[in-house]
Amino acid sequence: MSKSTCTVTINGKKIKANVGDTLIDAGLGGRLVIPHDCCSGQCETCRVRVLNGGIDDLGTREKDTVLGCISVLTGDAEISYDPVPVVKTAKGIVETIREVRKDYLEVRIRVARPVTWLAGQYLRATFAGYPPRDYSPTTPLNLDAELDIIVFHIKVYPDSAVSSKLGTDIKKGHSVKLHGPFGNAFLRRQPEPILLTSTGTGFAPIWSIAVAASMGQPGREIRIVAGARTRDGLYMRDAVRWLRNRGITISLTASDGDDETVLSARPHELVGDLTPDHVIYSAGAPAHVEAMRDLARKSGATFYADPFYVAEEDKGVLAFAGALLRKAATQFTSTTAG
Repeated sequence: MSKSTCTVTINGKKIKANVGDTLIDAGLGGRLVIPHDCCSGQCETCRVRVLNGGIDDLGTREKDTVLGCISVLTGDAEISYDPVPVVKTAKGIVETIREVRKDYLEVRIRVARPVTWLAGQYLRATFAGYPPRDYSPTTPLNLDAELDIIVFHIKVYPDSAVSSKLGTDIKKGHSVKLHGPFGNAFLRRQPEPILLTSTGTGFAPIWSIAVAASMGQPGREIRIVAGARTRDGLYMRDAVRWLRNRGITISLTASDGDDETVLSARPHELVGDLTPDHVIYSAGAPAHVEAMRDLARKSGATFYADPFYVAEEDKGVLAFAGALLRKAATQFTSTTAG
């Protein structure tokens, strides 16, 4: 026996669908593409707003939004999503690779035609001969933006499939393919106070949002908490000076902070009191993003997430490196204890 049918209205367009369809599949059935990427609930690109009707969010609900790749129809429903740039593919070449701090690079890609993206979105970059990686385009740290240049902040991991080759095997003139943009954690025009939090190179989308909000939404309250494992990972000092000169409060934190210029608490421990009026953007380590998501849920704040997941090809390398570090730490402890 065939599934029962229902009607789902997406951004005003009525579509016939089957009960049990995911929202993305329902849209595709009516030739309407809800923005999406991973289809596994990680990237948040497909988060949509539920206006009314029968939807089982399967644990993905945040305020009035759900993930379209997981949530399924249980009856007639109406949803909407914010308009975003159309996903396209653009060709480019590496223009420059500059070390902004040890193991942190600013990579500039010159594209054949301008790539449209919203502050906070990400692109899939494929350097010729290497597997694709997701990076957030950002504003240059020194603000010298060019229309046909895409800027990435990239953390170098030893022996990783891509980042470890930047500046050596991948250098000026190397061909790159960019696909996107993706992601739901982009800046909206909202009047509420905005809180931006990041760890590591999660600062890249947070920095682009901060610049866009400061220059395009004057008078909006902005506060930033940027963290790293150690102070060496706080590569954004030039940006910090610009932000503070604009009157934006930014707190830096790392595990080896001195609690004067750099704090030592975890980023989510520094956000202070939150209210339902707050709009929060968090990017970086998944553990940090989830900690911020939990705080947002408890306070009723609006939350946009951009978790940075490790690529499958690099997981084994990072696990091995982590094991070596733990072994070295154990040996050091045993030696000093004896």
